[in-house]
Amino acid sequence: MPDEGDHRHCKVCGRICPPNAEVCGPACRTKRERLLATKRTYTYLLYGSILLLVLVFGLTFVHL
Repeated sequence: MPDEGDHRHCKVCGRICPPNAEVCGPACRTKRERLLATKRTYTYLLYGSILLLVLVFGLTFVHL
């Protein structure tokens, strides 16, 4: 197996990319940005749901 030198692997497709890059090209960059945006949205929804549940249960027990 030939030596590939200093390199990293693309976080989307796994191909070899330069050591200073996270992804191998524009298509993988777009796909990664979309995945990160979706993950961020779900994280906000999760935290919002938890906050809503805490508020509802907190207000319910205060009025008992």
